[in-house]
Amino acid sequence: MAFAMTGIMACQGGGKPNNAQSIVEATVIQPVKEKTVIVARVMVKAGQEKAFIDIASKLVTATRAEEGNLFYALYQSTENPSAFIVYEEYKDDAAFEAHASSAHFAAFAEATNDLMDMDEELVIDILYPEN
Repeated sequence: MAFAMTGIMACQGGGKPNNAQSIVEATVIQPVKEKTVIVARVMVKAGQEKAFIDIASKLVTATRAEEGNLFYALYQSTENPSAFIVYEEYKDDAAFEAHASSAHFAAFAEATNDLMDMDEELVIDILYPEN
């Protein structure tokens, strides 16, 4: 985790600070999250797995080409073929936001909307691992 702290101290009385003569000013800058990890769990309608994979493959290719993308993979469950996990790593929040607002992500969301199993909740976890 990256952070910065700045401070200024002005002293009177020959450079020997004491409580009455010291002025201390410190500013703490908010931590910068250097890596953003997304884990999305998706359920598609039974029988729509191949269609979902075909559409998602285009998203995977386009996302891997994004400047801020570090890793992007789509996994299908061996126990339930309708269950998928998308694991994503971005260099920072800005890179993830760029992905989320990209044309290829919007096209994926629109194309897969009818394939999703609406009886199952879409679960998206956003993690900020220590670097």
